[in-house]
Amino acid sequence: MWSGAFVCVFDMEYANILMLKRKHNKEWEDKGGWGNVGGSVEPGETPVQACIREAREETGIGLDPANLTLVHIRRVPHSEPYEYVIHFYATAIDGDTAIVLNDESSEYRWFSLDSLPDNMLDDKKEILEWRDIFASLLKKK
Repeated sequence: MWSGAFVCVFDMEYANILMLKRKHNKEWEDKGGWGNVGGSVEPGETPVQACIREAREETGIGLDPANLTLVHIRRVPHSEPYEYVIHFYATAIDGDTAIVLNDESSEYRWFSLDSLPDNMLDDKKEILEWRDIFASLLKKK
């Protein structure tokens, strides 16, 4: 079973999301390639640890695990061609934070949640739902 962990990186007002244009996966490129920070959970790693590692590798951003909020878990059961589970987290950073891409992405962009690109790897409706979950959980803290 494959396990993945991704993090939706919002700005501090939760109005914009950082997206990476992926280039190493043909399926992602065919879909347009805009996706969240993240990837595979390595053996012995928790999904949170994977998010932190992937964020540093893919963007140069150092995330604090205390600031990651679980917003969704997607499971594809064993009845499908292959089984996987993906944990989706959310966090907020200053929109002026320096981004340093590795070779997995060709560019990054902050997208307004009012004008998300059509060619995203994740569903627009889900992104907005995850932002709402994230914002509501933060208000409760």
